[in-house]
Amino acid sequence: MTGECERLYALYMYCTKQATDVTEFRAALTEAYQRFNALQRGEKRCFGVSMSQCMTLELLHQGDHLMARDLAERLGLDTTTVTRVVDVLVRDGLVRRVRDEKGDRRCILVSLTARGRGLVEKLEGCADAYCQRILTRIPAGKRDDVMRALRLLVRAIDELPAECG
Repeated sequence: MTGECERLYALYMYCTKQATDVTEFRAALTEAYQRFNALQRGEKRCFGVSMSQCMTLELLHQGDHLMARDLAERLGLDTTTVTRVVDVLVRDGLVRRVRDEKGDRRCILVSLTARGRGLVEKLEGCADAYCQRILTRIPAGKRDDVMRALRLLVRAIDELPAECG
């Protein structure tokens, strides 16, 4: 019977350790995410854009133009929310909606204006400076480890299927 008790205790300890690892990982990830976003949010606000608007502008800067549903998918937002974000960006002269003249004319594409491109370049410069300030606080000998860990984390997230519950 002691063998069975030892196995159950070992299983209990293993499960407890796993739960603790998951809890610590979630807490650390949440804390890093919240702190990073809080600081970035303050800097973006200085340019008069919300985080959703900023992320939309940055996505559009990576390519020529996107449909609202593609923006929604990449941002992880619903199409209605993206439509409202784009409405504000159009009103502010940062993006424009154009018909897809080459393909399906029913499709409306969203693209940056020259003013929007200029703002994204300023935002990227600000983000680079922000990340540089973070990097200077990480010992030079540990930066490669941090980058490897971040890439591993992103790869693990990308491999997960999107699911609820």
